[in-house]
Amino acid sequence: MKVSFCITCKNRFFQISKTLIKNLKDNASSKNDVEFILVDFDSKDGLKDWVLPNFKNELTSGYLKYFFTKELPNWNCSIAKNTAHFLATGDILVNLDCDNFTGEDGGMYVKRQFTLYGSKLVLHQSSSNAGDGSFGRISVLKKYFRLLGGYDEMFNPMGYQDIDLILRLVKFGLFYVPKCNLLYNSAIQNSKEEGLLYANSRKTYTEMSFENRMLSTENLNIGNIIANNGLGGIKKNVFKYVDGDFLEVNRDQ
Repeated sequence: MKVSFCITCKNRFFQISKTLIKNLKDNASSKNDVEFILVDFDSKDGLKDWVLPNFKNELTSGYLKYFFTKELPNWNCSIAKNTAHFLATGDILVNLDCDNFTGEDGGMYVKRQFTLYGSKLVLHQSSSNAGDGSFGRISVLKKYFRLLGGYDEMFNPMGYQDIDLILRLVKFGLFYVPKCNLLYNSAIQNSKEEGLLYANSRKTYTEMSFENRMLSTENLNIGNIIANNGLGGIKKNVFKYVDGDFLEVNRDQ
């Protein structure tokens, strides 16, 4: 099975410039089994001008796939993550926040867990250190992610979307396994305020998280585990960098 690391980024060059180089290097020996999906949501900090000339070989081989869209002017975690996940071609989808490190051969580590626990696994690579940035590292088979519609886009821009996804996958019948292995869980720590910079919301992170938790609980209580009518993410005006040009992605599913 192929592993897709799904990365979203909007004006976080100061972080992804540290993680992307390391992550590509750490998984280079397994590039036939691993891909990195990077979706740039119209970053204004030079991300595109840095990626295109510095990762030519990785882009040509498909080890790194770079997408660009202007369709998310205000940050929304669920929409952004869904966009990256639905663009992935691998069998196993891994949410990799742009401030996270995979660890050496992190893709193969993920594959081993699915071999060990089976295909109905929800792998949660979160450390035991609250707020260290690793909580969103969730891995699941693509077929189950798509079947449940991904992250709930009815949520506020931030807060609780990771827990909600896990709870819905478990209610569907998948097996939750937390793995606290610091070799594969490290991240660049940042504040919730930094994450809110581009959300254009007057609500605090705590307020958004509370409201999202209430909505999640309501949905679970009535057995509503499929979000977004089974199809999430941005579906138009998404462009993929291919051979020196940007080609629009045709998403019909």
